[in-house]
Amino acid sequence: MNVVFFILLALISFFPILIWAYSFAYIDQNPLNKKRFLIGIFGGILSVFPILYMGNIINFLDSKYLNIFYFLSQIKGFISSLEFGFSLSLFIFLIVILSFAFGFLLLRKKDIFKIYLKNFLVFVFFIIILSIFIFLLNFILGFFDFQIQNSSSFGGIIFDTFRLIIFYYLIVSFIEEASKHFNFLQSSIFSLENVKSGVENAIFVALGFSFVENILYLYNFYEKFGLNFGLVKIYFFRSIFSVIVHVLCSSIVAFYFSNAYISYKEKGLIFPYFKIFFFGFFFAVLLHLIFDISIVFGINIVLFLYFIGGYLYVSSIFYKE
Repeated sequence: MNVVFFILLALISFFPILIWAYSFAYIDQNPLNKKRFLIGIFGGILSVFPILYMGNIINFLDSKYLNIFYFLSQIKGFISSLEFGFSLSLFIFLIVILSFAFGFLLLRKKDIFKIYLKNFLVFVFFIIILSIFIFLLNFILGFFDFQIQNSSSFGGIIFDTFRLIIFYYLIVSFIEEASKHFNFLQSSIFSLENVKSGVENAIFVALGFSFVENILYLYNFYEKFGLNFGLVKIYFFRSIFSVIVHVLCSSIVAFYFSNAYISYKEKGLIFPYFKIFFFGFFFAVLLHLIFDISIVFGINIVLFLYFIGGYLYVSSIFYKE
């Protein structure tokens, strides 16, 4: 590894993150809360690692039921979709454990653990619904499935059809939003005063996630192709469009979660809490999925719609509050 170049990429990648943070602070008409910003960035950085080292984690624990993408590729009927759901539940539980363990600088561990447990139980229900949805989607997409050129792969499993690529990015989106959410909880839950503060903290977590993700994309490109104009294009693309999609999706999750949490935090796992949070989370996952699929198929107009819509959506939350 070229350590000097990696550090240089980190510094360059952090610059647009700062610009985004100050932009949203300006919209909020308040100075940037540097403490909340740094805590959120830390939480966002932590949320990348379970995804970044997913293959290593699966190999280290040597459990076939942690290999989500294997079960995803094997979905044929209802039972196989439930097996996939069990595998995904195990991996989300692992994210919860890692997020809790890595947040060693944060206090009130006992309270955070209770919140984590409550939200994990909610996510188990989310996954049951997701498994049923994938079962139905598998049936529908089976009628007009086709091979694609821009395939993706994980652990030797190739996702090279329209149906499989939809499934692949659906699960990637689900895992990324789940990981960001649990790290949002430990970094922000005790400073959650209103919906706006929840969204603001989620934005900082999303910026931290984007920061690490952008560094890794840039460095991987550099190792494969060296210094060229393509690296510059990736830098600007990811600094603008990839950041805004993470901010948009995290803001949606935080908006609905904060509404549900503030309204029902004293009442336990009741249906209205679940319904509000469920809608926000799956809407965010769907938007994330559409963004990724648009990149795969080169539908560039969608990227600009996300940029404009994402900025307007987040701005509207701040103005309403």
